Amino acid sequence: MAIGAGVARRRAGAQAEQGQQQAQQAQQAQIKAQQDEIQALQQQKQPQPPQSSNQEDVTQKLQKLADLKQKGVITDEEFQKLKMEAISKL
Repeated sequence: MAIGAGVARRRAGAQAEQGQQQAQQAQQAQIKAQQDEIQALQQQKQPQPPQSSNQEDVTQKLQKLADLKQKGVITDEEFQKLKMEAISKL
């Protein structure tokens, strides 16, 4: 009978250990899912590149207009009008 009780204890211990391993795996899976969710939210908060690209385009256009005005290709009135149009697109 003592041998049977020892075997039963070992089996119970093995089952408990399996249960702990399964619980750890479930917990790790939950942590991974939360990390993925956090990463997705952080990516949503990052600024969108097209906005900065639009600002660079307007800046380049204003520089070109200033060069044209300085060279006498456009008048001061034309420069002011084109500048206001470019700025209003921001």
